Amino acid sequence: MGDTGASETGMPRRLSSRLSSLAASPMKIIDSLLGPAGADVIRLHAGEPSLPPPLELVDSLVDDLRRPESYAYAPTRGLPELREAVAEELKRDGTSVSFDEVAITPSGTSAIFSAMSVLLDPGDEVILVDPTFMIYRPVIEYLGGRVRWVRASPERGFQPDPDAVAAAINDRTKAIVLVDPDNPTGRLLDPDIGRAIAELAQDRGVYLMVDEAYRRIVYEGSYRSVQPYAPDSVIGLGTFSKDPGVPGLRLGYIYGPKDFIDAYASFNGHAFFGASNMSQLYVLRYLRWEGREKFIESVVAEYRRRRDAAVKAMRRYVPSARFTEPRASMYLYADLSPLVNDAESFASRLASKYRVTVMPGTAFGPANRTFIRVTFVSQPPERLEEGIRRIGEALGEAGQ
Repeated sequence: MGDTGASETGMPRRLSSRLSSLAASPMKIIDSLLGPAGADVIRLHAGEPSLPPPLELVDSLVDDLRRPESYAYAPTRGLPELREAVAEELKRDGTSVSFDEVAITPSGTSAIFSAMSVLLDPGDEVILVDPTFMIYRPVIEYLGGRVRWVRASPERGFQPDPDAVAAAINDRTKAIVLVDPDNPTGRLLDPDIGRAIAELAQDRGVYLMVDEAYRRIVYEGSYRSVQPYAPDSVIGLGTFSKDPGVPGLRLGYIYGPKDFIDAYASFNGHAFFGASNMSQLYVLRYLRWEGREKFIESVVAEYRRRRDAAVKAMRRYVPSARFTEPRASMYLYADLSPLVNDAESFASRLASKYRVTVMPGTAFGPANRTFIRVTFVSQPPERLEEGIRRIGEALGEAGQ
């Protein structure tokens, strides 16, 4: 990093050189092109839910604001009753963890940073599936780690190859990361592949981090945890930003072997201290709410309707696009080659000229220069269709 100015003594002030690993994200670049939000901007780039949380629980949040404990420091590991509720909730997917193997985190992304901080020494390697959620690579490199990519090809439905994962493990490997259900591809992990990779991690003495942010956003099939196959190796990461859809409350969770959770708590005590009590009280109410399952069913039904609208519009307006219909999460991941060979440039032009925002595939891994990610939950179907129509219009111009 260069000089940032001079101090009163005349000596140059310098920021950490590690910041170079946090280059401007594609999302930040797109936002800078748009300026203030406008009515004609169709935002299909951010993974943000668009349906409100249950209104009766919103009313309870107002009541919680009057409780003195809402303003107190929270325990470093989170409220005990919420940790119990999370452990109970995880049983539905086959995850078996006790109260002391769960901690509450101040957001899902902070769980990623904290977990990597606990695991990595400089020079350690982490295996990432290409493509994968864009936060992992910068965090690993910021902490002095190295990324080893393993391609999950579209021809395999973006399912990772256990043999390729095995071949990537060496004596510097600390962890393997799987996002399931996947961001950006919408892939639901094949159970046999998940089991093979979990058992591989256990046999080779590396951690398997499973990012399960979208575990309740499934349209076909069902999510099943790999934790029972490697309970001493699996670290699970989750968020309450998608279910119940409250990203602004900044709350997540992490689970794993007790020695790992103890180490996480030690780190968290110095880094973040604890998550918001108010947010924890809201999520605790939600997990205990008798109407929760009907609420999730209604949300998934609406998101499925929007998924279907996006697939139909893509086939109509962008017939050359190659994609796999997403079975889960919130995204359609499309290959636009040969009309697009630089997704970042295309996304920038799409935002500035056609007022539609998408995420370029380069955010998710090195083999994705011709891909874009379209978020289909953020807009109603008619708005979604218009956004994809504009993508087709921009591609028509690119192909001329």
